[in-house]
Amino acid sequence: MTAARPDRTHFADDELVRRVRAGETDAFEELVRRTRHDGYRLARRILRRHEDADDALQDAYVKAFRALDRFEAGRAFGPWFLTIVARTALSALRQGKRRTAASLDDPAPEGRVALAERIADPGQDPAIMEERLLAERAFESLSEEHRAVLALRVDADLSYVDIAASLEIPLGTVMSRLARAREALLERMRELSPKGRTADPRQ
Repeated sequence: MTAARPDRTHFADDELVRRVRAGETDAFEELVRRTRHDGYRLARRILRRHEDADDALQDAYVKAFRALDRFEAGRAFGPWFLTIVARTALSALRQGKRRTAASLDDPAPEGRVALAERIADPGQDPAIMEERLLAERAFESLSEEHRAVLALRVDADLSYVDIAASLEIPLGTVMSRLARAREALLERMRELSPKGRTADPRQ
């Protein structure tokens, strides 16, 4: 009979890392559980296809596991790991290791419905649903550079410093690129809006 695995859900991130370093390699599974959703969402935002995002996420976990000796005690694992996801996804973009971009109507992973249908919650205000769907379509049409920096800030909630580290650019460039990306998103939303106007997504 297989022994039950210990419950590590109450451990802090750095304690889990310490245990992995000490030889409890299965403790890494709890770190994966905590970061899988956000990691996938970030990779998908940058790469736009489930298969590419899934590949990048798996590669990022391998890289993170190998780099645990460089993890600083006392910090959260999530933001540190998301910078690895970002770098891995961006590397895939630069090297052309991705498939044709997906649309809002493509099915989501694990048999879930398409994004357009997931957004269309009957309990939501139709105007809010329309605005959210418009924002998604506008985001998909942005350049890779603008999608990446917006995803790192909005989806991953990374600090400007972490974004600079992920993109390997100066802090000032992060700030200016984010400003341009937000302007491009707003302009694209205006172009796509049937009324020719939309709310400012920066608010």
